[in-house]
Amino acid sequence: MFGFGHPAADDRRAAEQAAIDQAKRICKVELAKMHEASPEEAERLGKWLKDRCGQDKALPFDFKRKLLERARLYECNANMRAADRALHVALRLAAEEHMTERAAKLGEGRKYFSKACSLGAGDDFRKAGQRLIENIMMTGGVQHKGPTRAKPGDFAPRAPNRAKT
Repeated sequence: MFGFGHPAADDRRAAEQAAIDQAKRICKVELAKMHEASPEEAERLGKWLKDRCGQDKALPFDFKRKLLERARLYECNANMRAADRALHVALRLAAEEHMTERAAKLGEGRKYFSKACSLGAGDDFRKAGQRLIENIMMTGGVQHKGPTRAKPGDFAPRAPNRAKT
């Protein structure tokens, strides 16, 4: 006759609750690590949390749902930060006429930008990122040193200033 008030059943319930609380604590610690992580680290931690929630049937459904939503948000934020950083570096490199480095940073920025968009980045970020990419593509690569066919050098002799004689 196991039921409420029986010591064996109460001990088993307490042990199960302690195991659930310990699993929740571990998940929350890993989630806290995602807050300021790099995109690669955030993706790895998000995958680990998703696997953990899939395997552990004892965790409550609402806890799992909220945890995975927050993990997705943190992963999206990490990708947004990395995309913004890479695109601004690419814009600076384009202004300085370093076209090969600009192309590498632009590719990196586009990768993080698309990952952030697939994770649910807001419309403001999408529009700002697209404008920044367009600006980077239009900046640099057209400035020429010295005379060109369109703008030949000035080889005519200077006229003397006759007003001061």
